[in-house]
Amino acid sequence: MDAEESTSNAVLEDLKTNVLNVVAPSFCSGTLPLDRSLGSLFFKRGDGSDPGMIDFANVGLQDGDIQKLVDVCQQATFGRGDQDVLDESYRKAWKLDTSEFSTQFDIIRSGVMNIIHDQLLHYEKNNMKLEPHLYKLNIYGPGSFFKPHVDTPRSQDLFATLVVVFPTVHTGGNLLIGKEGSLLNFDSSKLLFDSESQSPQFAFAAFYSDIEHELLPVESGYRITLTYNLHLAETQVGFTKSISLDPPLNTLVVTLCALMVAKDVLPTGGALGFGLLYKYPVDPKDLDLAQFTRALKGNDALVRMACERIGLKVAVKVFYNWNYDEYIADNTQDERRQSYEERSLSQILKSIGGRRIYSPYYYTTDEDTLSILWVTPKKRMVPADASFMTYGNEYTMKYLYGDLVLVAEFPELKERLEIVSTKFPQIVEELKLKEASADE
Repeated sequence: MDAEESTSNAVLEDLKTNVLNVVAPSFCSGTLPLDRSLGSLFFKRGDGSDPGMIDFANVGLQDGDIQKLVDVCQQATFGRGDQDVLDESYRKAWKLDTSEFSTQFDIIRSGVMNIIHDQLLHYEKNNMKLEPHLYKLNIYGPGSFFKPHVDTPRSQDLFATLVVVFPTVHTGGNLLIGKEGSLLNFDSSKLLFDSESQSPQFAFAAFYSDIEHELLPVESGYRITLTYNLHLAETQVGFTKSISLDPPLNTLVVTLCALMVAKDVLPTGGALGFGLLYKYPVDPKDLDLAQFTRALKGNDALVRMACERIGLKVAVKVFYNWNYDEYIADNTQDERRQSYEERSLSQILKSIGGRRIYSPYYYTTDEDTLSILWVTPKKRMVPADASFMTYGNEYTMKYLYGDLVLVAEFPELKERLEIVSTKFPQIVEELKLKEASADE
């Protein structure tokens, strides 16, 4: 291995490490003030009489008052596959559906959506927004809990979950975000009353919908929450590029620039491939890859943004592998619905924008191949069914499955050097100094 190749391998390893370890916010939490005139919750009574009411602005609220609410609730279920399951060994709680209660808490006027937007959509502030959909009211009393789980995705645009906790006196019931609370141990019981005035206030936690979380047993009192599903939606405001770079984004841009100027990395051009690091609720038969590319989160969004800042064309594509033949495609289905029986696998994949990935180990007569350098490995977390019904063709298969991956076009060396030297002259100088010091 010569010096240039050794340097390039080191740069590639640095990029992989940064992609995996640079941390983009995946959760946030805090408190919200409670207007004493807007602290009421109204709920239906089972006997059909006048609605019941609880005023959470009342500092003298007792468990007996809350029991009236519990009496009209149903036992809470949880999602398992496409079924709602009741199993108190896994989840013990009560719930009300949105048709059975009304709250004076206004999620928009509270300002919490602005906080969540700035934290979880930090790199998408100008062209994406989060729309809150109220899902349930949940009550956890003494001994109630919810074992580790991931929220059931009920739509493709589900992005995050928001939990708003009403001010009640209770102990326990910590929300652990991440495996065993590795991201956050959210003890809302200590946040619901102002430390100085003891005035009641709301507590909240929001986190990506694919993050594992659990609720530890409530020891005393009642923990009452509103759960919102936060859906991703595009705004009409155009994306505005910022001159300044945040530290995590800057780290990826600098490392990508180092790879761009590496002389023995895809000198004739090709593509960089990134396995997605998060799970997404997608329907592969109804998937808009262009829209999906704009809806990435966390480090996936950071990688896409870093490539865009440099000027690389980047998009989510579908990776297919069959009998050592690898393809990258722009779509998941052939909209023309031609007869699959009379077409080869290569023809089918090309009909959805597929290109064969170049491999030095397998001979091919296909001249339109693409060289891909995989920065992070492909994962089976986001599969896409190509829905190819290919009865009778030479591969004798019924379906072909692929993985969603992020792919950035990587120009030939001469063009890359021009891009980096024009857009990031300071980074080029820093890389030259670093290279010179390494040679000494």
